[in-house]
Amino acid sequence: MIPSRIADLAGPDVWISILLGAVAGLPVIWIYAKLGELNPDKTFAEILRLYLGKWAGGLVALFYILSGLVLTTQISWYMGDFVRNEFRSDLPIIRINIFFVVLLAFAMWCGVEAMYRATELLYYILFSFFIVTVLLLIPSFKPEYLLPIMENGPVPVLKGSIPFITDCVLPLVFLNMVYPVCLENVQEAKKALFKGYLIGALTTLIAVTTCVLVMGSSLIANVRSPMYTVNKEISHLVVFSRIEAATVAISLGVSFIAAFSYAYAGVLALAQLIKVKNYKYLIPPIGLLIILYSPDIYYNTVHEIQWDSLTWPPLSFTLGFIIPGVVLTIAVIKKRKENNQQSGNQAK
Repeated sequence: MIPSRIADLAGPDVWISILLGAVAGLPVIWIYAKLGELNPDKTFAEILRLYLGKWAGGLVALFYILSGLVLTTQISWYMGDFVRNEFRSDLPIIRINIFFVVLLAFAMWCGVEAMYRATELLYYILFSFFIVTVLLLIPSFKPEYLLPIMENGPVPVLKGSIPFITDCVLPLVFLNMVYPVCLENVQEAKKALFKGYLIGALTTLIAVTTCVLVMGSSLIANVRSPMYTVNKEISHLVVFSRIEAATVAISLGVSFIAAFSYAYAGVLALAQLIKVKNYKYLIPPIGLLIILYSPDIYYNTVHEIQWDSLTWPPLSFTLGFIIPGVVLTIAVIKKRKENNQQSGNQAK
């Protein structure tokens, strides 16, 4: 749904908004990388309690736990809504959600290493699907849909960068439950974090620009699933038709990976907060709660659009920038004091 949000705000200047948002996101990714670099043996929840104190850090960690689990529930709702709108309007959303969450619980039970190894495999498959669909859409491109450039000045471009930052940059803070504590080489992990971010930004740029080039920003702004709708335009001979099924595979795969990242962060942080030795004990009850709440996390589509456009931006800014920025500032000050004390002791 990101293409429609950006197109609604930026119009034909979607590509400029994404480039601007990607550049603005680099300092945010640096904050996440630096926090991990300073505390290579701790997850983000542990870092919060280390620098903010036991009680204040615990409350902030609880804020992240609830946010991660709510985001997981929302993704489950998105999947059910997508399947019902595009395929089976008569299918109860609870059945879709049960299948999605059960598979998610199984992935969490297998562990983070198994899941992200599978993600590496899925990446090559899904990214190949994505590239093929874009190439097949090239004959349908209409460059005039990207013109005129910045007709209404810089304000729409700035507004258009907000959905990219709030949906594609700031949620990456939840990866600090994995980075770099689950990895052996911190420096290599840091490079991979930036590399993955840049690949993700490039992919978003290609996807959104492709949608606008095919159908125009005005139409894309009013479509719920732009990439799926655009791929219906593909019809080359008999072999390359109805290829929008590839878009469904991409959507389901990417959404599942995102849901796992949020759910794993929430469950692991909760286990650390309440001192449960094995986070797997919490997977069944948390999974049941997600199943129960997923059909009603939004009242309807109008409520979902309002929440995503009004509530989520300030919430994601708090989760992904303000709190990590404050914690990093405290961590740097504390590290400098420790280094100064060590230098003073050595001098004596």
